[in-house]
Order: sequence, then C-alpha cells, then structure tokens
Amino acid sequence: MKKLKKPLKVLLVRPVTPKEKALSISPPIGLGYLATASRKAGFLDVEILDCIKKNIDFDEFSKKVELISPDVVGFQIFSHDLQSFEKSLEIIKKINPKIVTVAGGPHPSGLPEETLRNFPKLDFAFKGEGEIGFPLLLKKINKKKDLKNSLEKIPGLIWRKNLNEVVVNQQIFPEDLDGLGFPSWDLLKPQEYPQAPMGIFFKNLPIASIMATRGCPFECTYCAGKTVTGRKIRTRGVDNVISEIELLYRKYGIREIHIYDDNFTMNKKYVREFCEKLLSKDFKVSWCCPNGIRLDTLDLEILRLMKKSGCYYISVGIESGSNKTLTRMKKGLSIKVIKRQVNLIKKAGLGVNGFFILGYPGETEKDIKKTIRFAKSLGLKRAAFSNFLPLPGTEIYKNLIRSGEIKEEEINWEMLFHTDVPYSPSSISKKRLKNLQRRAYIEFNLRPEVLFNILKEIKTLEQVKFLFRRFISVFSG
Repeated sequence: MKKLKKPLKVLLVRPVTPKEKALSISPPIGLGYLATASRKAGFLDVEILDCIKKNIDFDEFSKKVELISPDVVGFQIFSHDLQSFEKSLEIIKKINPKIVTVAGGPHPSGLPEETLRNFPKLDFAFKGEGEIGFPLLLKKINKKKDLKNSLEKIPGLIWRKNLNEVVVNQQIFPEDLDGLGFPSWDLLKPQEYPQAPMGIFFKNLPIASIMATRGCPFECTYCAGKTVTGRKIRTRGVDNVISEIELLYRKYGIREIHIYDDNFTMNKKYVREFCEKLLSKDFKVSWCCPNGIRLDTLDLEILRLMKKSGCYYISVGIESGSNKTLTRMKKGLSIKVIKRQVNLIKKAGLGVNGFFILGYPGETEKDIKKTIRFAKSLGLKRAAFSNFLPLPGTEIYKNLIRSGEIKEEEINWEMLFHTDVPYSPSSISKKRLKNLQRRAYIEFNLRPEVLFNILKEIKTLEQVKFLFRRFISVFSG
C-alpha cells in the first residue's frame, strides 16, 4: 500500500434517519468495505459516520462535516433516504461547494440516470458494488485536473458527460472476494452498536454482521438485490470468513455473528466446511441468518450441523400464503414446499422467522387474510409482515411503471419503508392495507406461545425500547 503525498480526506456516511425508521441498527459493512478499498489505494484519511448509530440530526451532521473538512463525501442510499440525502447534500455544498459528493447503494443502482438528474448537488454515483470503482474515482479527484477525462473507464460510475447526458458505466462484479479484504472494523467499531440488530432478538452480545457470499440467481420480482450484487453467486473462501470471525472475536469482543447473505446455504459443501471449521476453533460464537435464506436449499443434515456449530435461528422468505401470489412473484416455491421445509428447520431444533409481503400487485383482501392464516399455521417463532414496496430496479417496479399503475414522479420515496404503505392493489385502499398489516401482527404475536417466547427472549431494557419503537412504527399512521 503506497501512501499518497497529498491524500484526500474521505468521509463515508449512512445518512440522518428519523427515529421511526431506525428500527434495526447494525454496522454498515458496505461502507466498511469501501473504506478498506480506499485505504488499499493509499487514501488513508478515511472516516465512517453512521448517523443512525450516533442518533445524529442535521445540525450535528453539519458540525461533523465542518469539523472533519472532507474532500469527498460518499453516501450509502436506500430509497427512503432520499429526502434526508437531499438535505445533506445542501448542507455539504453550503459548507464547501468544492467537496465532491458521491452516492451508492440500492437506490442509485436501481435508478442510476434518474439519481444524478434529480440531485444537481450530487457529483457522482455508483451502480452496484463500488470497491473497484470508488478508489479509481478518488485517484481522479486527487489529481485535481481533467476530472472528466477517462471517467468511462471507472466501473459502475454514474457521471455527467454534459448538461443533458448522464452516462452509466458497465458494472464489474469482483470474483476474488477475499482480495477485497475485511471491512474496516476499526472504523466501524462493532462493539459499540446499540442492541438493535435485524430482528431485535439475540443470544449473545456484542454482535457483528458479515457477508460470506454475494449475488442471487433467482427471479423474485420484488427483490432489488441483483441490481447491486448481480446474478452470479460469488463466495469468499471459508478460511477467509473464519479469519474475520476470529478477528471480531479476539480484537473487538464480538460474541455473536449475523450472516447477512441472501444465499449463504446455496452450496451445502460450503456451509458444511464453514460449520466444521468453526467447530474446530478454540472459541465459540453464536450465529444466525437474519436476512432471509432460500428454504429449498436446506436439508436436515446441514441444518443439524449449523445448529451444532452455534446457529440458533434463521429467517426465511415465505412472502405469501397464496400459491397464486407466489407464482406471480416468481418465488419458485409452493405452499407445500414451504410447509415441508419449515418443519425441517424446526425438527433440527432451530428457531424460524418468516418474512411476508402484504398487498403485492393483483392481491385481494382474501389473499392477504390467507397469508395471515398461513403464517399462524407454520409454528414460526417470529414473523415480519411488510407492506409491498415498489423498489427501483425490480421487475415488478418496471412493470408497474410500464403499465402506468404508478408514476415515478408521484412516488413518495420516503414511504418506501416496510411499515408504510406507498402502494396498494386496486382492490384494496392504502388505509385498509395498513389495517391488515396491524391485524397480521396482532393475530400472530398475541397468541400465548408466541408472546411467551417474546417475553422469554427479552434480555435488556434497550431491547424493550426498540421493541416499543417497532410497535409504534407498525401501529401508527
């Protein structure tokens, strides 16, 4: 790693977020990977500012930017962040118009041209993974001349060729994930995060999240994951993953690992090797898969080995209790397969959390009530009921735009959050859909066995506070 003579100051930001949308807080490992990539390229003066973790408002954000005085500010952006993002850009450019602003994440990946057109104070953005392209952009910025020259060579870069033309460069999906290094955990400080990971519940503290694989080959119409990580599954070496867990355990005191992959269990040989190597270590961590893995990738042997190595629960994307809706979603699962696989997980002694979508295009109230009944019948430990979100870049989003059922200029991006109702099918009003979501949570959680499990798993006062906030988020509005 060669240290540059005049290094840039780089600030990587997870934006200011209203409390009602800060319902789970885990380290933004995407920013952690960008920090590592920047450092490897010689840009050593990097900071990560997680506004959710630190509960930072816009006044405090402004003070932080003034204090740090960065040359480049990069944001991780989801669609519901856009209002906050716009205000943050205004603050930055008011402090110093010469600060270069960059955005990446799901929203710029789903709507690349529109992102740059809609935010005149945004200088650049990235489509997809940025570990290769972002350091190349920093090198261009560092030269302080000919910034528009050769930008087409930077993978995934979204840039203005002139006033009327936005260019989106071809993405690159790095095959050698080990070569990217670990996220910059020294900047993320995982041991300092609040007790509010995805799912709220946990076995041990502190917690860190990791990713072992990237990419998804499946066709689910509602999922935007492929816009960022592509279709091909790429894996880190098992030894590389275990080394990261050991680093987190020994250096940062981490005692639980959350694997955020969508397809961690796709390759059973890979999972088997992971579990066996974790078991061979002289330290123990609990772990889980809270982000949702494919049900049809699981068998009893692999589930039992996962449990033996410290796994205690997994989340699965079930989505609907209607075969008709599952087919329209291109989920590739049936009610029969879902029942069989959920029973398999329970047989292995693991807790199961199910994800469900309410109000998918074409659904009726009857379909939604069928989903609620189905969720209650499966013996799940927990369930999350999200209202359908027309996420940019997804197949269903494109279909809804094409048909005229939704118009991009009329979307309230701030409402693209799972407890809000940005869309409802033609046969159901938004108000009624919100009431059905409330009904789903009440009917599922107020059963004695579920309520008992919730109360049994509460360990801290902070957990209670976050549970209350989630309750308010679902039942308000």
